[in-house]
Amino acid sequence: MAKPVKSSVLKKAETKTVESPIKRKIIPGEKRDYLPTETYQEGETVFHPIWDDTGEVLEVGVTDDGIKKMKVQFSKVGLKVLCMGQQTS
Repeated sequence: MAKPVKSSVLKKAETKTVESPIKRKIIPGEKRDYLPTETYQEGETVFHPIWDDTGEVLEVGVTDDGIKKMKVQFSKVGLKVLCMGQQTS
């Protein structure tokens, strides 16, 4: 009779929790302060505290090197491309 084979213990692989972006409901006229750590959607109104200017998010996307970006048309300073969703160290 053959010896029974011991089963090896499998360790569970470590997994990283990835936060999925929470989509906010866009409320017309509501403006959010711009923070590079936040994510935004097309149609949102953002306030940039350094420029003291408000603008509308026209387009969101990702650069070739994986950085989330958005194009915002501001009242005073015009069209700007800003980063968003940046993680802090």
